Amino acid sequence: MDNIMIYIGVGFVFFIMIVSGIISYRQQTGLTSFYIAGRGSPWYLITGSLFASGVSGATFLGVMAWFYEFGAGTLWINVGIAWSYFILCFLIGPKLRRFAQLTVSDYLSERFDSPLLRPVFSIIVSVWMVILLGSLYVQGGLLFTELFGLSYVASTIVTVGIVVIFTVFGGMMIILNTDFVGMFILIAALVITMPFLINAADDWGNVTTEILSESPDYFTSTGELSILMAFSWFFIWLFGYLGNPGYLTRFYAAINTREIIKAGIAIALIYLPVMLLFFISAIYGRYLFPDIHDPEMLWITYTFEYAPPIVVGMAMAGLFMAVLTSATSWLLAGASSLGRDIYQKIINRDVSERRMLMVTKLMVLLLAALSVPIGIARPAYILELMNLAYLIAGSGGGLIILMSMFYRGMTRQAAWAGLIAAAVMAITGTILQFAGVLTEEIDPMIPTVLATFVIVIIVSKLGEPNEKMTSVYDQMLRKSESDQAKKHVS
Repeated sequence: MDNIMIYIGVGFVFFIMIVSGIISYRQQTGLTSFYIAGRGSPWYLITGSLFASGVSGATFLGVMAWFYEFGAGTLWINVGIAWSYFILCFLIGPKLRRFAQLTVSDYLSERFDSPLLRPVFSIIVSVWMVILLGSLYVQGGLLFTELFGLSYVASTIVTVGIVVIFTVFGGMMIILNTDFVGMFILIAALVITMPFLINAADDWGNVTTEILSESPDYFTSTGELSILMAFSWFFIWLFGYLGNPGYLTRFYAAINTREIIKAGIAIALIYLPVMLLFFISAIYGRYLFPDIHDPEMLWITYTFEYAPPIVVGMAMAGLFMAVLTSATSWLLAGASSLGRDIYQKIINRDVSERRMLMVTKLMVLLLAALSVPIGIARPAYILELMNLAYLIAGSGGGLIILMSMFYRGMTRQAAWAGLIAAAVMAITGTILQFAGVLTEEIDPMIPTVLATFVIVIIVSKLGEPNEKMTSVYDQMLRKSESDQAKKHVS
């Protein structure tokens, strides 16, 4: 009987998800619709997509595990993400929308008048998307193993199959719609399980006293982390989000720049409060399960232990919704970049829209397949994989994109020098840490970002941007005529 109620709960959420997917598929009208939802997305869809993609299953599993182990210091990740949302929605997003293209590589290529930047950045994007996707497959694999008793490998492959189906059939339209619905399901999945968890524990005072007796620094500003490590996590996730096309392409989809600003205000009101609820849940979870074998299973474990079966089913389906919303976003961003920036711009410039759509969907299948071995092998904890991906994304891409929008004198040579130097330093630093040569107290992100910033400034001072570079920069400063017209109408 319990299993039946669990499956009813799962089925209810999956039904909502499938209906949303069918509606999205029917709304798709062509390549622009597949890539950026026809540039017709209002603020609430942008908000839902940023939130759902940012929370993902990594929060329910990975972040909860680090809250469990490292305490309040883990909040530096969330503070970094919150700052990235601010920069994305108020500083970067409106400028990208005024630029009005399809991919981030489009922007970099035009901004620095460098056609070669397009395929190079596209390949870099694909590498870190494969790593991110692998971490998401781990989340789906753990969930389906627990929920249906499948082997981990089978669970991972099922996850991949569902992600690919949703991405191929709906594109950006299905991502925005399911992310919006997913935002409410994710919050509900957390909130409906909390009362059962709290009810199973002692009062708050006894819970915190017990934890402090084992970990005196658990509730301090850096928790069980060193100050340097806490700041490293902050910068990894701050710059990592800024360099992630999975977020940046959302802004191409907005109706206008004002909708992006509204989305920034909305997500500022909900993101950190929800993260605090995750932290509180982890505190109670640590008290009730002090010797849990795998901390990444904490949320799943206490939900199965204390919640009624139908709530378990709804919560687990909500967790899968978290995995799906992020995986489809990253998969589409990588596939769109490969399809447009390499195939269309280099291999076949005269490709038809229909063929371009088919090629992009084939790229979805390729990236999904390349990331499967990472998901099956599970070489590290979920957040360790994501830290590595965001280190690559943020140390080069995030900083270069941010500087390109606020430093008019930045040159083509500086952009190339920054990207190459960041990639070399980030990868080298990570390898040396794994080998035990460098201390783990200082993540490679901090020295890489600082060095890249200095390199960009110095190289830019040695030359001057040409007229095309400065015209693209100036174009993003001006409000488009359509934005001004909408303002007068309202």
